[in-house]
Amino acid sequence: MMVLINELGKELEIRGHKFVRYADDLLIFCKSRRSAERTLGNILPYIERKLFLRVNREQTVVDEARRVKFLGFSFYQSKGGTMVRIHPKSIIKMKVKIKDLTSRSNGMGNEDRVKKLRRYIKGWGKLFQDSKHEDTTPNY
Repeated sequence: MMVLINELGKELEIRGHKFVRYADDLLIFCKSRRSAERTLGNILPYIERKLFLRVNREQTVVDEARRVKFLGFSFYQSKGGTMVRIHPKSIIKMKVKIKDLTSRSNGMGNEDRVKKLRRYIKGWGKLFQDSKHEDTTPNY
């Protein structure tokens, strides 16, 4: 399947589209909603008929970049263009997980608690290491 996804990437480049892909997840960036709808209408037949891949229509959407969550990240407009940050829902999930790991009622001893907490924070940090945390704090 990865070879087919690579073929899709080549086709998008030939068509002049800007896109980002991770495994079988894909975002195609367009300048307008109309352009995005046209691109979707043109690329779906290529994916389904030429590459023989099934597209999940429920997860396939045309939307503004700032409203999309992709692999735990979201996008926002800045003076320099479109920027990437950790999605607020990802931060909330992280806080819930840390609260669970640090709870004194979870039956873990302090040694296990510290070990699991360290492992989780290190993994989470590696996943989001290039993001700027100051841009991601949700407003409550």
